[in-house]
Amino acid sequence: MKSTEPNLLERAIYLVAPKIGTEVYERRTRQTTDKKPEQSRMASTGYGNHGASTTLNSLVGWIVGGGSAEDDVDLHGATLRTRSRDLYTGGGLARSGPATMTTNVVGWGIMPKPKIDGEALGMSDEACDEWERNALREFRLWAENPMCDASRQQNFYALQELAFRSVLMSGDVFVLFGMKANKRTPYQTTLRLIEADRVSTPDSIGGESESKDTDGGGRIIDGVEIGRDGEVLRYHITNRHPLMDNTMTTLEWKPVDAVGSKTGYPNILHLMTHERPEQRRGIPFVAAQIEQIKQLDRYIGSELAANIVASMLTAFLESDEDDGKAGMEDAVNEDEKVTDDELKLELAPGAIYDLPPGKHVNPVNPLRNNSAFDAFVSTMITIIGASMEIPKEVLIKKYESNYTAARGALLDFWRTVRVYRTKFNSMFNQPTYEQWLSEAVATGRIEAPGFFDDPAIRQAWCGCVWMGASMGHVDPKKEAEAAGMRVALNISTQEQEASEYNGNDWNANIRQRKKEIEALGGTRFDDYNKTDEDDEDDEGDEKGDKDNAK
Repeated sequence: MKSTEPNLLERAIYLVAPKIGTEVYERRTRQTTDKKPEQSRMASTGYGNHGASTTLNSLVGWIVGGGSAEDDVDLHGATLRTRSRDLYTGGGLARSGPATMTTNVVGWGIMPKPKIDGEALGMSDEACDEWERNALREFRLWAENPMCDASRQQNFYALQELAFRSVLMSGDVFVLFGMKANKRTPYQTTLRLIEADRVSTPDSIGGESESKDTDGGGRIIDGVEIGRDGEVLRYHITNRHPLMDNTMTTLEWKPVDAVGSKTGYPNILHLMTHERPEQRRGIPFVAAQIEQIKQLDRYIGSELAANIVASMLTAFLESDEDDGKAGMEDAVNEDEKVTDDELKLELAPGAIYDLPPGKHVNPVNPLRNNSAFDAFVSTMITIIGASMEIPKEVLIKKYESNYTAARGALLDFWRTVRVYRTKFNSMFNQPTYEQWLSEAVATGRIEAPGFFDDPAIRQAWCGCVWMGASMGHVDPKKEAEAAGMRVALNISTQEQEASEYNGNDWNANIRQRKKEIEALGGTRFDDYNKTDEDDEDDEGDEKGDKDNAK
């Protein structure tokens, strides 16, 4: 059966004469369907008359060839990474977006709060609390020390920030687990962050994203080896950065199994952003806005250059007699020259240049009334921010609206933050915690009966809640009052409110408050929270008591 899609000849005719092109197309389709009108009409129905139409004026030139996730995403990874990082280092929206997400998702660190399943483990609430406090104490001993970093530079919370920022900048980052003894902590578990470029297909050139088949029927896609059924088997890591200059080290690849064959625990974590099924490499945070951001940067740069030139009040003096000056190179004093090119001069505010006889400067007026600059840039920021899921006010840190609008922008942005934080916890924080806890139990630092015997028991011991920085508050008093109402109505708990308000631990707050109250001689917060009306009521009560006594 012949195709009912327009061929090249019909498309060409349509571009020149749409009516004739349509007639030629309809004549052929009627012949294809044995001249049955009802069948010819079926060729353009439903989406064929709208989004999938190949005859509409607005869509006739839109020819798109769809591809797999490997073709559309994975094999463009190297180019996207380099462009994304270049935009990031240049500042502007390409830096503000990832920096804003990192500050809000990770902040000063996402803190763990062990929450074991006491019911499954047959433990009382008191026993669970004691175990959780001890586990947190031991985890801090490891996490707050740079010995947890294989490079001995940063603690666990700084590694959180670096890992998340790398995911946004490069699309993905790899975390390699290792063991390295040290004299500062009793733990040997280490984390090594591997930049995205170091995971690549063996024998690829210059860090380019390439793919190839393996002998076992699988594929290696930009360094990620998958099996016949699509499961990730191993990662191929170079011994150095493939784009490193000034090195004599030969580039070599080493395969690292994704999961340990004996333990079943992950050897390496792959932190990435997913957009499509069967996608093997991540996408930089600004990948979809690269062209818009680059063009906007160029536009702003040209406007900046025009205004700088317009601000230069430069004068040129031309003499009628030959004063011995050979050319333009003598127009500027030797100590003021920035180039030896006689055709180039650098303008400076208030500068006066001498020109040789016969030389003239044609005036160029860079001034122009660009009243639409602010509105255009603001619209572009809104569009780019929407693609990043960041409201314009949050992206550029400029709040000019009222309380309701500002709070609405923060609430909308914070939903995005929670999604990213949840993913980051599941990809990085929780697996790292479980890896550390395995060593703590194996070395006897923490007691967890049945940890290595039953996966269900192990999961009960590994329960942990991760708490990060809170949203912040436009009006703290209103937020505190709302929190009190939610607790009073039993739709929230004080522990949850403390966590969401400023990321604090409610139990730790209670213990500290008890100490403070005892130190103040039993004075409570309510005594410091009285209003002027409360003081007047107290004075009236005291006066009434005295009168009654009389």
